[in-house]
Amino acid sequence: MASFEQLYYCKNCKKNVAVNNGKCKTCGSTQLNKTWSTRFRYIEEDGVEKQKRLSGFSTKKEAQNAVVKFQINHKMNNKKIKNLSFRQLYDEYETFLRTRTKASTHYDFVSKSKKLLPYFEKYDVKKITPKIILDWQNTLEKFSYNYKCHIRTCLSGLLRYAEKYYDIPNQLVKVDNFRRVEPKKEIEIWTPEQFNKVMANVKKLEYKVFYTALFYTGARKGELLATFWDDWDLVNKTLNIDKSISHKVTGGSWMITSPKNSSSVRKIKITDTLAELMSQLKKIKQDNKTIGRFAFGDDKPLPETCVCRYLTNAAKEAEVPVIKIHNLRHSHASLLINQGVSIVAVAKRLGHSSIEQTLNTYAHMMPNEEDDLIKKLQNAI
Repeated sequence: MASFEQLYYCKNCKKNVAVNNGKCKTCGSTQLNKTWSTRFRYIEEDGVEKQKRLSGFSTKKEAQNAVVKFQINHKMNNKKIKNLSFRQLYDEYETFLRTRTKASTHYDFVSKSKKLLPYFEKYDVKKITPKIILDWQNTLEKFSYNYKCHIRTCLSGLLRYAEKYYDIPNQLVKVDNFRRVEPKKEIEIWTPEQFNKVMANVKKLEYKVFYTALFYTGARKGELLATFWDDWDLVNKTLNIDKSISHKVTGGSWMITSPKNSSSVRKIKITDTLAELMSQLKKIKQDNKTIGRFAFGDDKPLPETCVCRYLTNAAKEAEVPVIKIHNLRHSHASLLINQGVSIVAVAKRLGHSSIEQTLNTYAHMMPNEEDDLIKKLQNAI
């Protein structure tokens, strides 16, 4: 795994120096240039592990990209590496993900791959056989089908990387995937009547407006938490969705990211009722001088744990079956489908990447139109 360090170059001393209160500790000069350096390990053709240092980068991001570029170029020029431990492959791939993918993707890999390292780190990657992988899969029987598939996906990414940059055959393709033994869970949703019953127990206006927006827009929780007031056009009654809040960040904080995919960037219509509630919320915040850049929150978005816990408590008080906050999105889709809205329009409103995704998720909710079809055929005869 690469390490990164911020350095200060003193123009007067003409070397990297220690700094105190923005001044060179050696000469007291403030003429300093900030640079980043990185150290990491790589493997030579003979299998010997060596350390490399790169420096002189203006940002940490540039240093991270330089590590990945060096490693990739090294492998393209030297594909006869004799030994590659799983731990070395893991560290290299983790750096690759950290510098080339969204923070949430990197976070998911690190958290789920903890089930990989204890088992595989003793192996050389070239010596990992299909039987070794199968034996590993058998150790995961106690976990859910979806969780096991997620972990297998982590392993797949690692071995595909080794195949691409080290010419090591990917043995995972020879191993059957996990078999689903538990029945697929039905999507739990609320009807409008159940939703209204729960909302009667939500006392905080901001939370009530947030849940109402989720239920009547179908937006993802992170998408809605990331909206600024400028994203809400309360005159033309539209909502612009072009970003998301991710809590999958090392250290437990949050960050603004791009949405789930390119199709998730969209502008949708909102109901008159929702526009009125948003206007009411905005006015109260302005009057109380608590308005910030986020529509839900202030200069920070509402805490994810709070909005989830508050909804659960309100559902229990209303004696309505508790559902996950993400299922308000599913409830919205169900509502549209039951109102006869086309699956194409539903997919577009939800920001799905394909209609197939929408059908795979909600096909069971679609009304049976066979009787109507037969009637129309009979009338045509």
